[in-house]
Amino acid sequence: MKLEIISLSLIFLAVLTIILGIIKIHTYPGKIAKARNHPQKDAIEVTSLLGLIIFPFWMFALIWAYSGAVVGEYYIKEGDIKPKPESTKKKRSPKHKKTKQTLSDIEKTESNATQTSASVDLDSEKQA
Repeated sequence: MKLEIISLSLIFLAVLTIILGIIKIHTYPGKIAKARNHPQKDAIEVTSLLGLIIFPFWMFALIWAYSGAVVGEYYIKEGDIKPKPESTKKKRSPKHKKTKQTLSDIEKTESNATQTSASVDLDSEKQA
């Protein structure tokens, strides 16, 4: 009787150790992500725990934790970003500027346009 209790307790202890070891191993990707300050560390931790049910999830979480990749968007570390020189930036043409023109502004531009066209006509007559 005493031998049976000892045997059952050893079996129970072995099963408990194996279960706790498996859980500890399956939490490693989450710990790695936290240590590397990964932006999606919570998602990695959940994925690694889902690996208890579906093992490939754990492998994916482990690779994801080490890679530094962000799923769903492009991720660049701050030190990797190089600013573009000012000369290479495209400048927007004036027609794209958002301006509010009042009626008086439109009338002024129209009167300026007629004055310049009249002065061009006078200059062409003087040359002829």
